[in-house]
Amino acid sequence: MENPDYKNVYRYQVFFRTKKGGCGIEYETAKAEFLSVFGENDTEFIWEYPGRMRMDIKIKYPPEIVRKKAEKLGYTMGITRVYEEPYRGAALYSYRTGRWALGWIRKGDNKILLTEVYRQDEDKILENAPDRRTFLLEQDGSVSEVKGHRKRRGVSPNDAKFILNIARLQGKEVILDPFAGLGGLVIECVERGFKVHATEIDKSLRPGLADFSDNQLAIADARKLPFRDKTFDSIITEPPFDIKYRQDVLDSISELQRVVKSPGKIVLFIAADMHDQILEKMKYANFQLDADFKIRRHSKLMSHVLVWSI
Repeated sequence: MENPDYKNVYRYQVFFRTKKGGCGIEYETAKAEFLSVFGENDTEFIWEYPGRMRMDIKIKYPPEIVRKKAEKLGYTMGITRVYEEPYRGAALYSYRTGRWALGWIRKGDNKILLTEVYRQDEDKILENAPDRRTFLLEQDGSVSEVKGHRKRRGVSPNDAKFILNIARLQGKEVILDPFAGLGGLVIECVERGFKVHATEIDKSLRPGLADFSDNQLAIADARKLPFRDKTFDSIITEPPFDIKYRQDVLDSISELQRVVKSPGKIVLFIAADMHDQILEKMKYANFQLDADFKIRRHSKLMSHVLVWSI
């Protein structure tokens, strides 16, 4: 029989995606994302296992709220609720489901009940991955639906979630993605209810981006954006990683600074080899670097997510 106090104990085990799971993320990065959604002040750490990408915590939220909040997370694979009481000799039953156990297990003089609160939807992630997502493309004057178009220019669903979370937005911001590409960040912004504008220099991507952004789209060079000064609350974008566009990206920084409001934020998902140059460009403006996270894009390519505020 369930202990009547069980409903008032909000203790959980959190399982982050592992480095072998295709994300290439570190424990501290996944933890930072979790805290950006659940709050540092609302989280009490019982123990942490960085090597196993897990932690045991207490938070004030009951399971139904934890489940709803966890849907926003990119790098959290699952969450189980933990209830612990003295062990009195009865038979215990548990079973494994993926990386975690469910049911009753023994721990010293106590027994622990583990129940699943949240499990990341792997099928949905794969369905929306850049190599599987369909996209409306304009070629030779006609529009066709293609699949996996330029997948390496597409932000993965997990990375897009992480970037939006780590930006720590309030919920009513108007966002610009000036290097919209295949719209991975645009899609995530729309799903969260943000008003988002996309710009992209490649005219062939117009139909797909217009579809994702509800026609809030401009075909434009990020070095000369068609917006007034201080138009957007936040800029969240992934500039091209290809080295042949490196100078173009660097030349666009002053435009991003121009069109963002104060207070406001600029969040960039960039290739590691442009990290120092971007920092150099940003330091001459009145922006403060709030966060700098390393993640591995496409399993091998090292990248950074940089967050500035003004």
